[in-house]
Amino acid sequence: MKKYLHSALAVALMGGLLASCGKDSVSTPQLAPEARVAEGMAELSGSLRQDSLALVSLYQALNGESWVRSNYWLSGQPVSKWAGVKVADVAGKPRVVALALGANGLKGELPAAIGDLTALRSLHLQYNKDLTGKIPAELYQLRQLRGLFLGFTALTGELSESLANLTQLDTLDLRTSPYELSSSWDGNEKTARDHRANPTTLSGKLPVALGQLRQAKVIDLSHQSFTGELPKELGNLVQLYTLALYGNKLTGEIPASLGELRSLRSLSLGKNQLSGALPASLGQLRELLISFNRLSGELPASLGNLKRLENLNLEHNQLSGKLPEALASLTGLYQLYLNDNRFEGEIPTDFAGAQQPNLLWVNLANNNLSGLVPLRVRHYLPDASKYAKIKGLPDYGYTVFVLSGNRLTGAISSEYLQYQKTLKFLIPQQEGFGFSNLK
Repeated sequence: MKKYLHSALAVALMGGLLASCGKDSVSTPQLAPEARVAEGMAELSGSLRQDSLALVSLYQALNGESWVRSNYWLSGQPVSKWAGVKVADVAGKPRVVALALGANGLKGELPAAIGDLTALRSLHLQYNKDLTGKIPAELYQLRQLRGLFLGFTALTGELSESLANLTQLDTLDLRTSPYELSSSWDGNEKTARDHRANPTTLSGKLPVALGQLRQAKVIDLSHQSFTGELPKELGNLVQLYTLALYGNKLTGEIPASLGELRSLRSLSLGKNQLSGALPASLGQLRELLISFNRLSGELPASLGNLKRLENLNLEHNQLSGKLPEALASLTGLYQLYLNDNRFEGEIPTDFAGAQQPNLLWVNLANNNLSGLVPLRVRHYLPDASKYAKIKGLPDYGYTVFVLSGNRLTGAISSEYLQYQKTLKFLIPQQEGFGFSNLK
């Protein structure tokens, strides 16, 4: 096989007998054979020859002739001109440092030769629905890799503990769709039932080695089939900005170590099977999304420390107790979803007041809350159309409350009655409860 690859590359360089496979092949410059050989060999000094052979192997293994973009591949042109290939000096030698073949019609399994691209810093193979098989062990040899993008592919199998080798990695994006990649699902939950579940996902336990990716800023493994508990070692990732594990099959409690991640801004753990209480410390988050799990216990008052929190979604859990007064101190909040839990008691009196000028949407439906509907305070909402679910919300308006399915009583204030389109979110209350001036 190695001999064949050498021969293929030699043919590509010597005389250009292999025409460019790209859609623009008719416009490929036609160099004289001698000039083509000279230009090609000049660039193939040092380890670039090794990189070139690896690219030829990749092209053959992944049906390169049918790629959407394959301009200059195997044409005899310098490797730096091949579509999606970036060459730069590494330690004084030209090397392939980036490979961008996302949404390119790749078909087949990644060959072991991917591990020969030892200077690679960025690998983009996402949105190739026919990229199949397991992640080859050789990929974990790419110790210079900083960005790994394999999302929305048909890769299966487990993530290896050899991830620990990728010490320079700052972005690990392996997210996929919950539905078959061949379908055209637009993300609308109302149409989700018309699509079959994605049968090709990564699985197994999350490797403890994730905690050794000390340079990581983004880890997104959403909509795969990972099981087991969240490794407490994730608390070692002090530079982590985004952690997204939405839509897996994770169990156990949320490790308290995540509260030590002072750089973390977005934590997305929704649609798993996580249980236990919400950690008392959660850093400086702007998004906390842990809906559709089995969380229990009371909300910690320490939530009020998240002054920059914009989106809090804990809907469809088993949380109980009273809503902490500290919720009213979340001055940066835009959206709050605590619906479909077991909360009781009264809604904090100053909730959605003047101290929360950005609060557009509050969903507390289907709990056991009692007392009166909160007073309404008028806000200036310049981002209303961006965040709110109600179309046409004016720049000046009130926080929209969704309070149906509770035990609220009393009279609805005039501010609600004047804003007719939001009244439907207040009814019905539980049997035996309701409002004296609203049927």
